[in-house]
Amino acid sequence: MRDLSGAYVSVIIPSYNSASTLGDAIASVRAQTVPPDEIIVVDDGSRDQTADVCRTIGRAVRYLRQENAGASAARNTGIASSHGDWLAFLDADDLWEPSKLETQLAALQQQSEADFAVTAVQAWSEREQAYHYHFWEGSLDPAILRRELLVKNIFTGICSSLLIRREAILSVNGFAAGAAAEDRRLAVELLARFQGLLLPQPLVRQRPGPAHWTDPERHRREMLRFIHDYAALYELADPTGRLKRRARARVHERTGMHYLENGDLARAGRELFRAALLQPTLANPWRVLANYCLGRLRLARVAAGA
Repeated sequence: MRDLSGAYVSVIIPSYNSASTLGDAIASVRAQTVPPDEIIVVDDGSRDQTADVCRTIGRAVRYLRQENAGASAARNTGIASSHGDWLAFLDADDLWEPSKLETQLAALQQQSEADFAVTAVQAWSEREQAYHYHFWEGSLDPAILRRELLVKNIFTGICSSLLIRREAILSVNGFAAGAAAEDRRLAVELLARFQGLLLPQPLVRQRPGPAHWTDPERHRREMLRFIHDYAALYELADPTGRLKRRARARVHERTGMHYLENGDLARAGRELFRAALLQPTLANPWRVLANYCLGRLRLARVAAGA
């Protein structure tokens, strides 16, 4: 068992136009039962009061600014400027529970072969106006984990829950700046080389904010780009092509649900229909399409009765 009681922990928070939520995010870091040794906020070219928020907090936060290059590039800037042996990341619109770092460090101390730890999260649902628990409860075989990551992000909130040994994240060149699905890319690369811990405690609250997807079409393009970039890995994992079809079906399903949340029923129906064609066993497309059709029938009856 290794001793992490003296571990130097750096927390890196990328922020883009997130002044409205950044203060609470920083406060959740400062409230840790085992406090980090440094907090770095990387302002990714914001046009709001991000700098003022950090200035108000003072020396407890090291503020860096760069031209807008995306959250992954901002995280990499933070990594390069940090001093920690262990690095933790938090999106500017998310929050940590007070025992987050203490719990992860204790687990990593017990499991000395592990190089990183992620936790369960409570993710906010705009549609249901409630938090939902997210945690991967399937196989811990790294090959199976990587296979599932090719279909969907099974580590919800990893960009706010990850605590990782510095050498490990440097060995995979940090976050994939300018690329789609940087969280899944990072997890795929880490699992190919290192051992990690999945902790079931929900120690992150993932909130809606500027860092989350608002453009379904952009989301669709980015996820399809992920599939394109990992074409060789899909082929290696499943030469039959079924895994790739599952992944494409998932893209259209999620895009359709995003359109549905935005109230665009026509585009939602189109994307969900594509998902159902690719993977007929998916429940969401049929459920939504059935409800949509039943609604049209009810409207038709009302109109006819009038």
